[in-house]
Amino acid sequence: MPSWDAPAVADWDFPRSATGIAVLVEVGVRLGVETRQVLGGTGLTRAELSTPDLLVTPDQELAAIRNLRAAVPDLTPLAAEIGAAYRVTTFGILGYALLSSPTLREAIALTLRFIDLSYAFTTPEVELTGDRVVIRLADESLPTDLRALLVDRDLLAVHTILAELVPGGLPFTRVALRGGRPPEVLARYAEQLGTTPVAAVGGEGNTVTFSAAHLERPLPQGSPAAVAVAESMCRELVTTRRGRGPMSSRVRVEITRNLAHGASMDVVASAIGMSPRTLRRHLSGEDTSYQCLLDEVRLGLATRMLGTGMLSVEDVAQRLGYAESSSFIHAFRRLTGRTPHQAAGASRPARGVRTSRRTGGDPDVG
Repeated sequence: MPSWDAPAVADWDFPRSATGIAVLVEVGVRLGVETRQVLGGTGLTRAELSTPDLLVTPDQELAAIRNLRAAVPDLTPLAAEIGAAYRVTTFGILGYALLSSPTLREAIALTLRFIDLSYAFTTPEVELTGDRVVIRLADESLPTDLRALLVDRDLLAVHTILAELVPGGLPFTRVALRGGRPPEVLARYAEQLGTTPVAAVGGEGNTVTFSAAHLERPLPQGSPAAVAVAESMCRELVTTRRGRGPMSSRVRVEITRNLAHGASMDVVASAIGMSPRTLRRHLSGEDTSYQCLLDEVRLGLATRMLGTGMLSVEDVAQRLGYAESSSFIHAFRRLTGRTPHQAAGASRPARGVRTSRRTGGDPDVG
């Protein structure tokens, strides 16, 4: 029987931080692949990957992975390089929560609760079997052309993160992979994992096994107070993402991608693969509207960019897709009750916005 709750999200189809694609770009550089080649078809530029809180769709990340796969046909260095590139800090607030967890048992539970703050494509299932912990990386729903690469990437990333959390690393006693791997791949993985993966037996699936004795070992940076704060922040973040509904989340991502060009509803609807009328109906079913989401994305990015003190109002207006800075100033005042200049000079963040649902009317200033 499972010893931990099931993952909060049952599959990989959730919006994720653009940092995951930034990791792929860095791996590409190390392997001699140009950044523009990695980002081909994603609709993203290298500069956009550093935008705070930028979300991307899993399809965008998969496109970048496919580009790397095409440029580096040898699976061995690619999965190994990507998996080793992740650090606890790569996961943002989730990473901070993991570092703050008092024990590995609690870190595992926290990961499963907030799995959609990660970059996972496999679905992890964790069981305690006697004196062993078994992590199964479910791959049934993965794209067939990338299945082995995604499983291996996630496997090696799990090993990298656990080695950061547990002093001296966490030795795996058994690693089993569905479908087998060539001998040269297994040899490379054995160097990183400390044990040679074997072919999965029967319905075993892709599994990682280690001693349960590690579960209660105190983690060096564990702090009940710190993890409580971090968990609260994780909860707020996933509540915001999950609360928007699947279509709202996808629309926000596409709006962000297309902001510099105005992010018209026609363009965003086309990117998602539906007509504006159909999109409008889906958003209405999630108690929101396109204008509300556009305002929300623009306000969030505007507040962050103005807060840096490095961009002029005109620069921010241009990056947000406004034809004239006067239009941006008018919209910002409507949404916040202040001018962009006032927001940029204030020491506190801009006031929140309560968006009007269904009607798509002007948000109410909080």
